Amino acid sequence: MRVRQRIIAWSVGWLFAAALYLLLIDITSLPELYVGAGVAALAASAFELARERQTVGGLSARLRWLGRLHRPLLKVPSDVAVVCALALRQLVAPRQANGAFRVVPFRRGEDDERETGRRALAEWFGSFAPNTIIIGVDAERELILGHQLHVTGDEEAIDVMGLGDR
Repeated sequence: MRVRQRIIAWSVGWLFAAALYLLLIDITSLPELYVGAGVAALAASAFELARERQTVGGLSARLRWLGRLHRPLLKVPSDVAVVCALALRQLVAPRQANGAFRVVPFRRGEDDERETGRRALAEWFGSFAPNTIIIGVDAERELILGHQLHVTGDEEAIDVMGLGDR
């Protein structure tokens, strides 16, 4: 039973890593597919090792949080356009500094595995689209700090997954 569980976890990790690799490189030539398969195997092995040794940081998530994963994906096309426009503007009329730091409320929950998972999801997926980088969640002050190259949107632009309201 334990071997079957390892095989399933490794396979899921491999599929996720391979899909991410293909999404990022967008090339389907045979040598690239070989490299992608190897990279995915390494990533899946590292994932399985971390899972077995329980060194993933004790992350846990609620299913309804994962139901919000479409939000950062929907932001990618418009953010790519914004970042490209900013890059062109920087070529024509360079500025010494671009962007702004933004802080929005992010309520603190109980200090447990789910809280760690909630903050990790907010940080990782908040930084998924290229215009916004999430620097971190300050649990004591109940804030999430992000940087945007071009300031857009309200609080949902920084807390993309809407996890700050719990």
